[in-house]
Amino acid sequence: MNYSHRFFLYGPVGLFAILMLGVIGYWFVLSGAVSHKLDAINGHEIAPGIKIGFTHKTMSGFPFRIDTQLEGLRVELPGAHGPVVWTAEHFAFHSLTYGRTQYIFEAAGQQMITWHRESGGLRTYRFLPGLLRASAIASGGELSRFDLELMDAASPDVAAAQMQFHLRKNPKIDGLDLYVSADDVHIAPDLDPAFGPDIKSFKLDAMLSPGTSFDGVLAGHTDWRAAMESWRTRHGGMLVNSIAVNWGKLDIAGKGALTADELHRPMGTLRLRIDDWQPLVQQAQQRGWLKGGHDGLAASFLALAGNMQGSGPLTATLGFKDGVMSVGSVPADLLSPLY
Repeated sequence: MNYSHRFFLYGPVGLFAILMLGVIGYWFVLSGAVSHKLDAINGHEIAPGIKIGFTHKTMSGFPFRIDTQLEGLRVELPGAHGPVVWTAEHFAFHSLTYGRTQYIFEAAGQQMITWHRESGGLRTYRFLPGLLRASAIASGGELSRFDLELMDAASPDVAAAQMQFHLRKNPKIDGLDLYVSADDVHIAPDLDPAFGPDIKSFKLDAMLSPGTSFDGVLAGHTDWRAAMESWRTRHGGMLVNSIAVNWGKLDIAGKGALTADELHRPMGTLRLRIDDWQPLVQQAQQRGWLKGGHDGLAASFLALAGNMQGSGPLTATLGFKDGVMSVGSVPADLLSPLY
């Protein structure tokens, strides 16, 4: 065999070997960088006010993915009245070693969220998900889209068959598109749900503008409360394109616009159309539940609906002004600051 024949025989094999060595080296460099960064931030802030910690880390995914599994994850962020803490028994995130910057997140095992009431008391919510996953897409070092899905959440407090949360930068205007939905939600009776323990469905389609107020948060450089204040002072608002709720015996649909006042309390109105409200009012009248205003959302709704006549849908305005939530002209409850 002459040398030219040997070249065509061994050349492709050698080239493939060089490429494989390059892929191996590239993966170990990327994997090592991710591992070192995680070790550096463990127990420290990853963004203003947001702290992350974990007890154990495992790296895998060779050759085309970076798969990271964390045990005992703890994420702490500032809330309106104190820190909000999420802990996950098992957590993993995945990314490709090529293409656009995109991450897939998964959580399993026991999940716990704690937060503080306005009075300072601590609240705790524990649940076990059948599936809890999310994805994030970054562009230019800034989050451009985030999607979260929770299925079969088992909890003695609030259980749900499915919940979804979607947030993206609107490609056409200065806004953030927001979509939230939930199906087959069951609320424990001792939590005093307004219209019964079962919410068959909930859907919210809205947009926050100006979206550039949140650029610092999406890039991980700004505290979310500072971003909210920037949004408020720039005459920011949330346009509620549609909201639809099937809660107990009620079918509720509406739209409106909300913002925040100088004391950071919700302000604005939602115009609602409510179907199948008559059986609930009749039951309330028979059982003596009509108490008037200032006693919660359900009581104020019943006080308003109890004076209505007819069999058609009920139209009502859910208002937020000066720290008070009202159903029509009937005050329902006091409002706490959002931040």
